[in-house]
Amino acid sequence: MGQVYPALFIMGKYGIPITLDTERHMIFNLNVLEACIEKYQNMDDILNAFSNIKAAKEIGLLMINEATEMWNEDHPDAKKSLIQDEKHLGRLLAGINKITEFTNKVREAMLEGLPQEAVQEVEEIEKNLRAAAQKKMTGTKQSE
Repeated sequence: MGQVYPALFIMGKYGIPITLDTERHMIFNLNVLEACIEKYQNMDDILNAFSNIKAAKEIGLLMINEATEMWNEDHPDAKKSLIQDEKHLGRLLAGINKITEFTNKVREAMLEGLPQEAVQEVEEIEKNLRAAAQKKMTGTKQSE
């Protein structure tokens, strides 16, 4: 039947690592999911959210601070500070390479542990969004 919890094995206890002001992690767990549902109302909107940079920043901040709180509970003598807000997070994301890495990590953390069919659906939506953006930029259809 394969590994039962491959996402936990790959991600580690605190999620997907990312280096910002210090090494941090992003985890998409039940606490983050609950906060996202309060904001975005349904799972489809959450899965589509990270294609929008503002939403990626909001969800990324939730994931980073959740992982930081988990770290602090386990390491009371080596606590890390939470990232204050989205503006503070944005300051840590200087340059297109850092922004791209961040959005990719948000996507990776969100998709880790989802059923394969949900991942495929998200990837299909992303493909369609890229094709639409390409068409808009060039004024031509992208070849299939």
